[in-house]
Amino acid sequence: MKSIRHNMEFARTRAKNNMKFARTRANLYYNAKVRRQRYLYESTVEHTKQMQVQSKDRWRNWLKQAKGKEIENENDDTASVLLEVEIDDVNGDYKRAWFDEDGFPRTSRDKNGRFVNPWSVVSSTPPFSSFLRWRRERWMDSYAPASLREPQSLEERQQFLPIVTCNSKNKNRNKNNIEFQWIGHSTCLVQMDNFTILTDPVFSNHAAPIPAGVPRFTPPALNLERLQEKQQHIDAVVISHDHYDHLDVHSLREIEDRGLLSERGKYFVPLGHKHYIMRTCGIAADKICELEWWQSSTIQKQEDDSSQHELKISCAPAQHWCSRTPFDRNLRLWCSWAFHSTTLTPTSTSTSTSTSTSTSTSEKSFYFAGDTGVPDNFPLHEQIGERLGPFDLAALPIGAYAPNWFMKESHCAPHETVQIHRAIRARYSVGVHWGTWALADEPYFEPPRLLREACTSVGDGLVFGRDMLVVRHGERVEFPCSDDVDGHSNEEVIVDPHPVLLKE
Repeated sequence: MKSIRHNMEFARTRAKNNMKFARTRANLYYNAKVRRQRYLYESTVEHTKQMQVQSKDRWRNWLKQAKGKEIENENDDTASVLLEVEIDDVNGDYKRAWFDEDGFPRTSRDKNGRFVNPWSVVSSTPPFSSFLRWRRERWMDSYAPASLREPQSLEERQQFLPIVTCNSKNKNRNKNNIEFQWIGHSTCLVQMDNFTILTDPVFSNHAAPIPAGVPRFTPPALNLERLQEKQQHIDAVVISHDHYDHLDVHSLREIEDRGLLSERGKYFVPLGHKHYIMRTCGIAADKICELEWWQSSTIQKQEDDSSQHELKISCAPAQHWCSRTPFDRNLRLWCSWAFHSTTLTPTSTSTSTSTSTSTSTSEKSFYFAGDTGVPDNFPLHEQIGERLGPFDLAALPIGAYAPNWFMKESHCAPHETVQIHRAIRARYSVGVHWGTWALADEPYFEPPRLLREACTSVGDGLVFGRDMLVVRHGERVEFPCSDDVDGHSNEEVIVDPHPVLLKE
């Protein structure tokens, strides 16, 4: 008995010592991790302060132009996230800074090779704990009850968001204008000169990897079969990022199977998407153009009347994130898109003695924001407006913004959409990214009403329904292009006389 008792006491003592050693080792590891994080934070803050000294005048001028007033506080944190941290490329081929010498953000990765928003010290990718908190609050109806988050009847949808059916081409379209047609969510059909653009084509009934996922409440106003019947070939299909409500594999397959691309048409995707689309959609590599931020590609056409058309497609930054599974977080880039079309038309002038030939030039511009948040301390959209703007027309998101603590880093509320409109120097903007899926917690029909209020409160003279507007699914709207480089024109926007009925 003594030996048994002795062995039990020895085992108990040994277990206590092992637990004490394990706790000590865990504490040492935790303290080292905390010290490392504190060191990284302090070094980042110190480097940020150095960048502030170098860039303070530049960003003060930015804010002066954006806000139209002097900066009162000389120590204003206008460049608090301009980091010049050098990192290895995912292949280790070269090193590059997160910002160029002018302070514009470059396509950037962290040490694990995952893409980041270089201006933000806070990740726009919500952690899983935040997702669980959001789902719990959604279940408790903390922001809006389910009866408001989703349309309750077909009659309600038809009253506040009817679908306009257009079964044929618009033969009366003025080619000096940009024609915009909203198919649903972020899927838009845009015609500039002789080019046709399709943004984020999603025609499926669910925005999820499985059919039981997020249901679609408003069907597409125009399906791919009707596009084929109209013989409307697409010159550029652009994808902003890989979320299921923006990248739909089934829709891309159908576009390819129906041969809807024009002879020189291509799919334009941000960095990291090409191989995924090739693998999942079976699209040939030469049909996919993969770009990173600030890169561009061109498509050229020549008509029988000797007119030359060129469409320049530029990949621009956005504040967002990417993921299709829990294991590929931010392995693919996200972006917005800018389009500039140029038409050169030869004209002949005859006199009694000679004949002279000249060339007239017509230019149009369109901006598609995709999904984006608005950085707090960085002039992201002002930079886009400076480098790629001004724009004749922009398609800007106005939905999926509630609750603000969860959605702010990756989506924008209507009042922030107004800020983007002014920052990129757009002449007209259409609100998209609403009225299709119930992705967030705001009431289903609320975004247009808040956009109208934002135009009045923070729009500084913007007129809702003229400068910024929402349209019905399937509605065609023609926007006149600017007569000069400053974006001024005496023409009024050509809108269907039946505006969207706002639900108060």
